[in-house]
Amino acid sequence: MQTTANTEEILILEDGQAPPPGTVTAPRQPKWYDTFNYIADPEKFCRQNLQEYGPIFKTNFFGRTNIFVGSAKAVQMAFNGDLKYTEIALPATMMDMFGEYSLFQRPDLHRQRKNALAPGLTGRLLDEYTPYTNDAIARGLQTWVSPGKIALYPAVEKICFDVLVPLLLGVRLHDSDSETFAGLPLSSKAELKALYKTYFDGFYGLSKWKSSLTKYGRGLKARDALIDFMRAVIRRRQAEDKSNTTTDFLGMMLASQQQNPEGVFSNAFIENQCLLQLWASLYEITALVSSFIYQVAEYPQVIQHLREEQANIVGNQSNFSGFSPDNLRQMVFLEATIKETLRQLPPSGTASRLLTKSVVLDGMLYEKGCVLMAEPRIAHIMPEHFHQPEVFAPERFLPERGEGKMYEFFPFGGGVHACLGAQMAIAVTKVFTSHVLRLFDWQLTGKAKFIQFPLKRIKDDYQIDIINRN
Repeated sequence: MQTTANTEEILILEDGQAPPPGTVTAPRQPKWYDTFNYIADPEKFCRQNLQEYGPIFKTNFFGRTNIFVGSAKAVQMAFNGDLKYTEIALPATMMDMFGEYSLFQRPDLHRQRKNALAPGLTGRLLDEYTPYTNDAIARGLQTWVSPGKIALYPAVEKICFDVLVPLLLGVRLHDSDSETFAGLPLSSKAELKALYKTYFDGFYGLSKWKSSLTKYGRGLKARDALIDFMRAVIRRRQAEDKSNTTTDFLGMMLASQQQNPEGVFSNAFIENQCLLQLWASLYEITALVSSFIYQVAEYPQVIQHLREEQANIVGNQSNFSGFSPDNLRQMVFLEATIKETLRQLPPSGTASRLLTKSVVLDGMLYEKGCVLMAEPRIAHIMPEHFHQPEVFAPERFLPERGEGKMYEFFPFGGGVHACLGAQMAIAVTKVFTSHVLRLFDWQLTGKAKFIQFPLKRIKDDYQIDIINRN
């Protein structure tokens, strides 16, 4: 197994200080076309370079020299350098899309803001989301016509949207009831989803030209429209009775704002967090749930194990009303299967850090000005980290196997910039997949094609056959 780095193993060089004799730099010369090859197929790009150069190698990405890292010690070095020798490193287009009130724009306020937001996406409040999550997913699955075919990703996305909008924003939007859109600048769920798609496309625009002719320009315009929508939702919520405001993410922020008007929760900060959290949660969870359903279909023994675990925990209740937080915590094999899906099909990819100082680790120089890219597509397929990494084996994440250690498995990033909604993503995925396992049998209709970048997900046109188990 790969060992991790102690702080004292990392030598931080001051400007002008020479590295120790014998220090080498990362292999491979960056190439001008690296960005295009990575975007076309990140998994193939990482796998080929891992085989040729090992888990640390140089590339060119969006015009900068980058060092991809997959070994545990190098990943730990990348994640734990905040304010010492690294800072967040994202393309300028992405920083604009995240906005001036995002966690990334003010490193000095990052910890304060993240700590303030965490209660809305973890712990007690996350448990309190469970009854609604159960109900909304069960209602959504009733629309899956059985026996029949469903387009997997769109079918999952529709349910996730109807789960996450109320949990995060505290409003329920129904196309059949125009009153739910009263006072909002949009009149349908399709409009909101379309804005998010245009917004997401703008993250990786290759030009910062603010024009409707560029993805970046269209993304900024969609961002403005989404902020207007969030602003209208906040006004509606602020006008409501304040006695029950902590039952959702926005409600938690508004309650905190009311208690401390001079604190972190300004209206502009709340608008930005609503925009970003709904965007991240919807895309991450939809990709994860659909990949889980697709992947386990190839392993009947895994499905049998999951159903046996479920039966042992909740039994065969005739008046079943949903999975409780305690039920979900006991589903250790389900969580292991979700983690194995994240290992083999991680929805999001690289975590980037700009080196503000040169550092040396294990005789290798990481030069100031380079961007470290901690890449799960490398770390998750290394035999040093995972036994027979090409095999789908959920049991590797059970205590007796003990694989998936910190810095070897990081589907949600790591360090102070780790994904804020990781616990929520796992919790919603557990509820969703538990209901699917209870209600349906399903079969694949061939091999799925995946969109590879910026988020790995099954293409919209891929279908599965389903049949109701009852």
